[in-house]
Amino acid sequence: MKKTPVTWFMCLSVVGSVAASGCDALSIGLASDCEYLLTCPHLLSGSGSGGGDGGGAPEGCIPSKLTSAAEDTCGIFVSVSGNDEGAGTKAEPVRTLSEAIARAAEQGNSVYACAEEFDEAAEVPAGLAIFGGLDCANGWRWIGETAKTVVAPGEEAIALKVTRGEGAARIEDVSARAADARSPGGSSIAVLVDGAEAELVRCELIAGNGADGAEGEDAPSEVPTQAPPGNAGMDACSDLDTSGAPDAALPGGAQVENACGGALSIGGEGGAGRVNNGGGGQVGEPGALGAAGSGEPAAGDWSCAAGGTGQGGDNGPAGEPGLAASGLGMLSSSGYVGASGKAGGMGKPGQGGGGGGGAKGGASICPGGIAGAGASGGSGGPGGCGGLPGQGGGAGGASIALASVEGKVTLKDCVLKAGNGGKGGAGGDLQPGGAGGLGGVGGMGVGGSKNACAGGQGGQGGNGGPGGGGLGGPSLAIAYRGEAVRQEGQTTLTAGTAGAGGPGGSSNVAENTGAAGVAEEEQAFP
Repeated sequence: MKKTPVTWFMCLSVVGSVAASGCDALSIGLASDCEYLLTCPHLLSGSGSGGGDGGGAPEGCIPSKLTSAAEDTCGIFVSVSGNDEGAGTKAEPVRTLSEAIARAAEQGNSVYACAEEFDEAAEVPAGLAIFGGLDCANGWRWIGETAKTVVAPGEEAIALKVTRGEGAARIEDVSARAADARSPGGSSIAVLVDGAEAELVRCELIAGNGADGAEGEDAPSEVPTQAPPGNAGMDACSDLDTSGAPDAALPGGAQVENACGGALSIGGEGGAGRVNNGGGGQVGEPGALGAAGSGEPAAGDWSCAAGGTGQGGDNGPAGEPGLAASGLGMLSSSGYVGASGKAGGMGKPGQGGGGGGGAKGGASICPGGIAGAGASGGSGGPGGCGGLPGQGGGAGGASIALASVEGKVTLKDCVLKAGNGGKGGAGGDLQPGGAGGLGGVGGMGVGGSKNACAGGQGGQGGNGGPGGGGLGGPSLAIAYRGEAVRQEGQTTLTAGTAGAGGPGGSSNVAENTGAAGVAEEEQAFP
């Protein structure tokens, strides 16, 4: 069972009585108690010779400077064969780094870890020291030059993170190994220092591979439903005004609308049929004008082929392609986030077709020799709806051995190795535009009058824009925002291969491939 630490004033009273000989002299009667106090070696650090070295640990508690093992009073000892309910001594080590760190932070001392593999991520507060590379099968002596304490979560996570706070963190003889990222766009980061001061000595920082970015969502593959057809015109002498008045008229086919979300395409109204002349068709919205039915039928100078048929609407403009991703991405206390490609634009509806021209009637075309209006023109078909756009591809994940975000970091005799950046995700495919509606047919002539003209077909809707490709993930031995990382001794940096940018949607039809990532030993971020 763990003993509860006594309060500061109790420990200080003990220290005051033995300051002359130091805590190591408390072997008679007091050594076992000192083990559970707030660690006498730390209370005495700063008095006498020797001083401390990183994380507040005094010289007598730094394994690499000792010929034997550090004393139990120096801090909390941890081994994968331990028990988190143990005392945290060499004889009764705790089992997890998280437990050892929590106790050491509470007591103001250090963590001493066996040269074993811990399958967990570790978060180190500022001011704490972790000493790895200890041979716990041989009296907890230091063997850090040949064997490290391995911190390897085994799943997508930052292996070792140093959090901001007072004091400098010190980490010796630790191998932080981040696993390959698996979630789309996930990054592999071995060590992240978040706004803290930290010194890493004889450490290995090895990042896995970043994951490929997510594919941009495709627009529906089904083409939008064809627009409805225009309305037919009326036959000559329909709804005859029995008075035979010379101003009798038959209206052309009514406009037809095609609603496409927030956009609207309208086929033009057909031209009216009258006794003395035919009316011209109306424009679509927007569209072309159907020629008016004018002139004497007998003269042969007017026909649907000569301009009476409503003109077809123009095809709608295609949506803009989504912008391809570019830049470096962002580095923050949460890690790395790359840039995704942008979604394409919505295709515009096609123009509505123009209405067909109406025909001239006559003085005696209707049954009984009564004057009547000529046939009226059909209305134009509305334009087809535009296609939906593809979405942008996601960014590839990064591989970063050391990320420093507004930190102050020193490396001494360390090895940093990044894996490969993930590929950017492909942009989503576009949806083609829908077909325009057919023009309404013109009314039929009677008694020698001509047939009225059909409306024009609506234009094809524009294709949606393809999505832009995502940014390729970087491969960086050191990524930093703020102060550059200081390197001392035989520190080596190795970058892997950067991820390629993702292609644009619909087989990169718009050539909007995302930019490739960068591969650098050191890279500054804004």
